Amino acid sequence: MLNLTNLDATSIAVYRTRVAHPAATAEQVSAELDLPLPQVHLADGRLAELRLLRPAPADGWAAVSPETASDLLLAEAERALLEQRTAVAAARAGLSALTGEYLDARSRRSGPGGVETVTGEEALRAVVHELSQSCRATVDAMVPVGAGDRAPLPEMPLDLAVLARGVTVRTLFQQAGQGHRATASYARAISTAGALVKSVTLLPAHMLVYDGTVAVLPLGPGPSGADAVVVRDPAVLQVLMQLFDQHWERASDFGAVEQHGGEGPSDLERAVLRLMAAGKKDEVIARQIGVSPRSISRIVAALMERLQAASRFQAGVRAAANGWLA
Repeated sequence: MLNLTNLDATSIAVYRTRVAHPAATAEQVSAELDLPLPQVHLADGRLAELRLLRPAPADGWAAVSPETASDLLLAEAERALLEQRTAVAAARAGLSALTGEYLDARSRRSGPGGVETVTGEEALRAVVHELSQSCRATVDAMVPVGAGDRAPLPEMPLDLAVLARGVTVRTLFQQAGQGHRATASYARAISTAGALVKSVTLLPAHMLVYDGTVAVLPLGPGPSGADAVVVRDPAVLQVLMQLFDQHWERASDFGAVEQHGGEGPSDLERAVLRLMAAGKKDEVIARQIGVSPRSISRIVAALMERLQAASRFQAGVRAAANGWLA
């Protein structure tokens, strides 16, 4: 640890004298400042520790500018700090990327009245229809990709009927869904009927939560159809609602054009950087964000150019240093 308290008034006076008189000996500095010679030697030692003095060829000392001393003294510490910040950001992104896997695995834990497995598209439709009819207060939907790209959740007729009963409906899409014709049409229809519709760059899971007491989580097409689980475990539901509310708070109105100014990244670029820092390839990033691999390649290339990075690792280091991964 650097001890900058060593830079006392005497040391500063000696430093100024050696800057003004580069060839001065310790005796001459002592006479110039009217200081005892041992104090001059002690100050020289303190300044050398801080790299403000370096040995001169004639067994004396040469003064170094504070900028140069800073580069010499702090370069290694700054490099270690950058690596640490990059590692922390990568770890955070990696853990966040596991949210979907956690919800999947946690929801599969069986227990009396806790989790129900649903197999097949018709069975899934029947479950959703029953829950839509029985809900009384809220429906919260998280749709990571465009409507129709996965299991048939949610469904517009059911949403319109729920809204007509005065139920509050909140639906979150990924921003990529704004360019999906069916998704955009669906969002406009339920919004007109009174639903609250927002979008965010990246969503971790596909789910429906009814009245905060039961959730449907599609797991993607299985061997026998569109598999899902129905969860009634209060602990899991609490996690799901916290996850939804966190994303809802930072989401923007569906269809709103992202306002991006200054030198920092847009929300989409930030999401790409975080997944890059987690070691994800372009194809995986494209699938999670919901855009084409070609679009991700263009975004990555543009980010590396803005960061003047020669590699993805270097781009992560510089993005972390700029605070872009926070």
